[in-house]
Amino acid sequence: MINRDLILTGDALSAIRGELERSPLSRSARRTYYGALQDFEAWREGRAMTKLLVEEYAAYLLAQGQTPATVRHHQSALAWWARRVADLAAEEPGLDPARRAEIVYQAERAATARKVAGNSPQAGRHVADGEIRALLGACVADAGPAGSRDAALISLAFATGMRRAELCGLELEDVGEIEGGYELTIRHAKGNKTRSVTCYNGAASYLRDWLALRGHRPGALFLACRGGAILPHGLGVQSLHERLLRRAGQAGVSHVTWHDARRTLAGELLDGGADLSTVQRILGHSSPVTTANYDRRPEETRRAALRAMHVPYLRKGGA
Repeated sequence: MINRDLILTGDALSAIRGELERSPLSRSARRTYYGALQDFEAWREGRAMTKLLVEEYAAYLLAQGQTPATVRHHQSALAWWARRVADLAAEEPGLDPARRAEIVYQAERAATARKVAGNSPQAGRHVADGEIRALLGACVADAGPAGSRDAALISLAFATGMRRAELCGLELEDVGEIEGGYELTIRHAKGNKTRSVTCYNGAASYLRDWLALRGHRPGALFLACRGGAILPHGLGVQSLHERLLRRAGQAGVSHVTWHDARRTLAGELLDGGADLSTVQRILGHSSPVTTANYDRRPEETRRAALRAMHVPYLRKGGA
């Protein structure tokens, strides 16, 4: 129900939350969209959600150092909400017809705001084995449940290449035990797609330790912890950013991000001889071109591969 002007007020979060819960979007998409819309609501401070304002917000995010890809994710969330506002206004019987037309018009225009262009430079770095060990050591040194949880998070990031949002979106029901490890079902934010990854060895052991502490309550796989207690709600992407910063500081590891774990796994797999399509499926890339950007193998490796291709040379005259 449109019981207030959702275009002109900045207090739309309760309505947003309700509409997201009723939407067919995946759990991961709902969380991602809600976080993006929270940021927008705080920024706009009650200003009208018009097409020009949405484009101004995109420019603001770029000026803050956000990559074009990240800004487009925010714009997708805003476009979804604008379209939903238009639908709600169109279906609200108690709304003044003139006001209904104005809300629908402004919302539909906001949904068509121009998307930012450009590709982000390939950021990040390879994380050395010693640095990974130091990060996990910082987690293990924490005797509380947060230490066990963070060890599972960090080890899964390096072992499976899951994105930060994908780690946040995991629920208990997405974890299945297999011989020697676990299979995790990732529910993609777009199109309700799913893919599966498996973890073995140390990552499986850290996950097993966390599951033993977490218990069998349904909901988010990775729960918030405070004061030695495990809370009933999950972690957001910003919380994961802060957790990694804290563990990196404790471990003495500089300039490490969650995406660095993904880049490191891709490089290790390609160095180990995995083909590009296999790495593409593991990482969940829609295009092999994206996966190729993670290839850190030196030029000499590529030259050696080409040297192995034999093309016969036939001299003129049959000699």
